[in-house]
Amino acid sequence: MIEESYPNLPVGLSMALMMNERAQTGYERLSETEKEHIILKCKDARTKEEMDKIIDSIGNF
Repeated sequence: MIEESYPNLPVGLSMALMMNERAQTGYERLSETEKEHIILKCKDARTKEEMDKIIDSIGNF
């Protein structure tokens, strides 16, 4: 189901978006360039805390 909703995203980002409606809405409002930036940041995240900060920031867009 996650792959169907966000087929081109890393699994961790897809799961986080599915669990956080505010971040999901924020992500959908981003431009393609902004989405690519978020994806790269998520790939570079080394801890759950870093990933959580990225997801929380998406909800603020």
